[in-house]
Amino acid sequence: MVSGVVQGVNFRWFVQEAATNLGINGWVKNLSDGDVEIECESETEKTYREFLNILEAGEHPRFKSISVEKIQVVGFDKEAEPRYTHFGIEY
Repeated sequence: MVSGVVQGVNFRWFVQEAATNLGINGWVKNLSDGDVEIECESETEKTYREFLNILEAGEHPRFKSISVEKIQVVGFDKEAEPRYTHFGIEY
């Protein structure tokens, strides 16, 4: 869950680009309370941590007061069947 000024500032596009560049699949969507929810999967914990660091840094002049919280790591299993084939923006 990401909160702060994250809607109306192209944050979902920022998340999608970061995920795609790292090879992370899943989705991002705006919530009615103003937060943004992200569900993603990564082949390695290292890639996931890189993604998380990019989100927490929020290096874009329009992103202010970003807070990444309520993170749930399900696990990293190289044998698991992927749930997603790309990273998309949900509406």
